[in-house]
Amino acid sequence: MRCRRTLFAVLMLLLPVWAWAQLDCIVPTREQGFDARRPGAQALRRAANATAAILQRNAVFLAGHRPVRVRTTIDYYGWDHLSASVIISAYNQKAWLAGGCKVSKFADRGGGLRDGVIAIYLNDPSSMLGGKLGDDVLHASFAPYPRERFAGFPVYSVAGPEGDPRALLSRTGYQPWVAVSVAEALAWQERQLASRERDSAAYVQSGNEAFDEAKIQQIYSDMAKVNAVEAQKFRAQMLASLPRMRAAQAAQVSGARTAMTQRRAQFDAYRASFTPAQLNSQARLGGAAPDGQIVRLDHPSGRPLARIDPDFARRDPGRVHVIVVALTASSKTDVHHAWMQSSYGALDFAALAGLLN
Repeated sequence: MRCRRTLFAVLMLLLPVWAWAQLDCIVPTREQGFDARRPGAQALRRAANATAAILQRNAVFLAGHRPVRVRTTIDYYGWDHLSASVIISAYNQKAWLAGGCKVSKFADRGGGLRDGVIAIYLNDPSSMLGGKLGDDVLHASFAPYPRERFAGFPVYSVAGPEGDPRALLSRTGYQPWVAVSVAEALAWQERQLASRERDSAAYVQSGNEAFDEAKIQQIYSDMAKVNAVEAQKFRAQMLASLPRMRAAQAAQVSGARTAMTQRRAQFDAYRASFTPAQLNSQARLGGAAPDGQIVRLDHPSGRPLARIDPDFARRDPGRVHVIVVALTASSKTDVHHAWMQSSYGALDFAALAGLLN
């Protein structure tokens, strides 16, 4: 606690007087999900805490648009627990608790309690990709869209051409994703189709096991033990309806079989339409193929697909390879917009890039 007070006092001396007019206090940093048993975990922790220190030197953000309490949260996550998010949040007075420098446990759940957030992701290539597509074989996403540069680093949008801009910091311009080829996407579509074919075959089989006289008699026997009169009525009604039920079921089964046969023929024709060069090109998902319901993978204006670079899994776990800074752009009419834009501009990108070394 003494160290925190000392740090707080040093920051008071370093920051301009106007900054402290809005900053009420700095809430102790939270760390969640740390697993010291993982190789490289301590190195990542040092980098995450260094990132938190860089964020907490951002005088513009600490100043707030109005009185704020600021807290940094570090989360460790990922299949190997070697990714981390470092998020600094400015909480307005609606989130404050009495009795010290505290905020509500619900402060991060919306409701206008946070005025602004800066989020940074360490060694998390998925933070540059949009959504989750594919299956257990192909882990695909929408590729990021390149945009302008910010503070000397490339910026990409991960939610369409304009949404959710993020700056990528890496050594030698490394991008932690690779394109998903049309061939890979076609294989994914084929697996989906094969699954539907299995479901359709099971439906056809269930149609072949529809009601018949023996099943009606079995139900009648069970009902007769309780109410013989109602059981007799049930059997008469079911036997009278049986021809119509069989015809309806047969039509449904035939329709399902025909639909799947047509779907397979359409897919096979679509797959055969690609040249080897087209199969190796990046898949672009969007719209339906001309002759059916197959989703196109070569749509000119479709969204390009990507996946995490397989080499990233073989990286040195003791180093920071990629840093992603979310530059979430609020509406220009938002009361906090100018303050947040200035906060991004005041962020020490040079110090962040230094963590890559």
